[in-house]
Amino acid sequence: MSGGLFKQEEALLDNAKELAEANSLDTEQYLLLLKGYEKLLKQTRRLVKMSDRTEAQLNLMSKEQVELNQTLSGQNTKLETLSVKLSKYLSPQVYESIFSGKSEVRVGADRKFLTVFFSDIVSFTEITDQLEPEMLTNSLNAYLNEMAIVAISHGATIDKYIGDAIMAFFGDPETLGPQHDAVKCVTMALSMQEKVKLLNYELNKMGVTRPFNIRCGINSGICTVGNFGSENRLDYTAIGNQVNLASRLESSAGVGEVLISEETMLLTQEHFDFVPNQEIHVKGFARPIKTYTVTKLKEAKDLSANLSFHSKGLDLEIDPLVLSEDSKKIIQELIPQLENIIQHSTKN
Repeated sequence: MSGGLFKQEEALLDNAKELAEANSLDTEQYLLLLKGYEKLLKQTRRLVKMSDRTEAQLNLMSKEQVELNQTLSGQNTKLETLSVKLSKYLSPQVYESIFSGKSEVRVGADRKFLTVFFSDIVSFTEITDQLEPEMLTNSLNAYLNEMAIVAISHGATIDKYIGDAIMAFFGDPETLGPQHDAVKCVTMALSMQEKVKLLNYELNKMGVTRPFNIRCGINSGICTVGNFGSENRLDYTAIGNQVNLASRLESSAGVGEVLISEETMLLTQEHFDFVPNQEIHVKGFARPIKTYTVTKLKEAKDLSANLSFHSKGLDLEIDPLVLSEDSKKIIQELIPQLENIIQHSTKN
């Protein structure tokens, strides 16, 4: 750079050096040399000022960048905190579908095949009369927390809590098919019944002497599901006659009973044992509704035997008794690929 900026001055210095060595440097040449130095000094000072300004600007930019990074970090922390808080108000599937961009946050609904679940605590009004407000709050929250853990572990979309009642469904925003969804829902209901029995031991330690007993109602059918409300306030839920039927089944169930409709029974009959229950009349349905009480899960060996098949082009061996959570996820991811393979082979 210096060779380009100070080429003239360097030539002058070389010439002055030659003259000085020859003792022939006159006044005119000396003044010319001083003038060159003066010009060089001005350029140097100008460059120093430019460098100082550039350094100051860089320091200012660096400071502003640090402040900006701190602001962004603070905003990200706030967003993460808000996101965690918001996630507690939404079912995990709904939360994931919204924040991943799969679903739009707008008013709208679709018709989908769902398996809808309702449950509540039997004689809860009487229990509330026997408990102090703080004890009631703690025991109810303990119950709802345990039920939510069971529901989420089975893949349910928790719709809402209505006092001691729980509404959940399978089939949206994620589904593995009507049959699979129905089986998971009934399995969840049985797991909840067992969980409540264990929870009663803990509630007893808290001072709740009257045990909690729940009843469950399950129905499968086409429902309207999506975002209902206004542009400013939305509620993600399912509505329709099939939802009303599930609610009615729950209110008709006995203590500790899982009461299901005929549609749900047909979808899950390979996996559970049932006994017929009384028919019920439900508004919106022309004929009486057949109901069934779920008694137990069929023997595991039968379920395992149905998942073993060996033939040309297919070698399948799945043991549900030792199936890990990672293996379950892999199977779920493979299902769409298997469906594509079947469709493609059928076309060919």
